[in-house]
Amino acid sequence: IFEILYFLYILTYCFMHAQIQFIAQLAEIDEQMDEFHQELGDLPGEVKDAEKKLRQKNSLVEETQTLLDELLDFRAKSGHMLEDLKTKEAKYAQQQFQVRNNREFDAITNEIENIRKERESINEKLRTSTIKEDNLRLILTQQQKDYEEVKSILDEKESQLKELSGSHSEEIRNLIHRRTELTTTIQPNILEEYERIRTFHTDAAVKVRRNCCSGCFSAVPPQKLVEMRTKLDLIFTCEHCGRILITDGM
Repeated sequence: IFEILYFLYILTYCFMHAQIQFIAQLAEIDEQMDEFHQELGDLPGEVKDAEKKLRQKNSLVEETQTLLDELLDFRAKSGHMLEDLKTKEAKYAQQQFQVRNNREFDAITNEIENIRKERESINEKLRTSTIKEDNLRLILTQQQKDYEEVKSILDEKESQLKELSGSHSEEIRNLIHRRTELTTTIQPNILEEYERIRTFHTDAAVKVRRNCCSGCFSAVPPQKLVEMRTKLDLIFTCEHCGRILITDGM
């Protein structure tokens, strides 16, 4: 039984030692990826902002173009609409002489009045359509100009981003692949703690150099240094900043 327990202890010890090594490797990968992100700077966010602005500009162009198309369509159909209304009015006017009572006469008179109002409405729209068309075309021209300006900015930023990320694309893919593999070998609770610390410190795991935490440069107590070198089955954090501490040998 003692041999079995000892064997299990050795397995646990080696497993936890490996966990600390994996955390050290993960921290190194994250540091490299953070450097790439810093090199890209605000470009990714600027590209997204430009894309959003371009969609808004395009939406305005489409709305104005739709209004212009509807106006031109109305003008093209207005002649036939007026002719149809004229025919209907003449037909009702003729029926006025064939009515049998006042109720029918009033009904036909009301229809004629509605037709005349509709004709007047169409004619009024036609009278103002030229001015509306000119205004819409001016607005559309400016909106298209604004769209092209934003598109030019977006194209330039996308080109810059492609140039910067392209030179490191293969390296970034390799880092992402290595990180994915590492995270599957780290215990969920340890990985969760590491990611939690990264919300406060991008360098969540740091080495102890000259008996100090290299994250906040606070001194690490001698007793803790001894325990870190002898109790490799435990994970230690800095008492001041909370970062995971890694010995120089890892």
